[in-house]
Amino acid sequence: PDNHPLVSQCGIVMRACESLKTMPRTNGGAVAANLFAHANIIKDALRELEEAKNSDSFMEDFECEENWSDSDFIIMSPLLGMIKTSGALTKKTMDTVKKCDKLDKLKIDAIPNLFAKIPELVDDLALSLYPPLDWNVSKTEAWKLKDHMEEVITQLGEILGPDHKTWLDFMEKAVKHNTATVQGILIQHGMAQLQLGEEKEKGETVKEVEEKGEGATKNGVSS
Repeated sequence: PDNHPLVSQCGIVMRACESLKTMPRTNGGAVAANLFAHANIIKDALRELEEAKNSDSFMEDFECEENWSDSDFIIMSPLLGMIKTSGALTKKTMDTVKKCDKLDKLKIDAIPNLFAKIPELVDDLALSLYPPLDWNVSKTEAWKLKDHMEEVITQLGEILGPDHKTWLDFMEKAVKHNTATVQGILIQHGMAQLQLGEEKEKGETVKEVEEKGEGATKNGVSS
């Protein structure tokens, strides 16, 4: 009979068997699927911030009585650039893993763990950018993301090998560029000091990374 307890259990087993048809068949496919999910989280965080910036009604829906100041928009640009860089890094790594059959299958298994913290760090930075914007809090969250991206880039260099050094270097320069820009703005507003011997690091913008880095897209993520 239909109400027999085994009927529902059989249904669960059948659905699980059906899901096997769409599961990744290789290590690279499984890693790419994991990175794709991360990339979409980053994309959503960026989209929501852009909507909030460009729509007064968006902020009203959240009953937010405050808005950004003109100076807030100045520092938001490189902070958003840092989020976009994390998206570009995630997307490019995903594409690389999908396309490259020569990668060590055991080594690429470590990639999901490398990227596991990025969505959370992106969310924390994105939330800090909503008004009222506390620049010190945003800087703290941005530096956490920066430090982790630098660690990820270093580890990817060891996993992917010298053939991928060029685009990894672009990503590293983008991180440094956004970091230096944020620090420069803080110095201009008296919220940080230029240390003796400290120089503003020259880096490339995310746009330059995406133009030069093979396969990168405008926002660093794909639909």
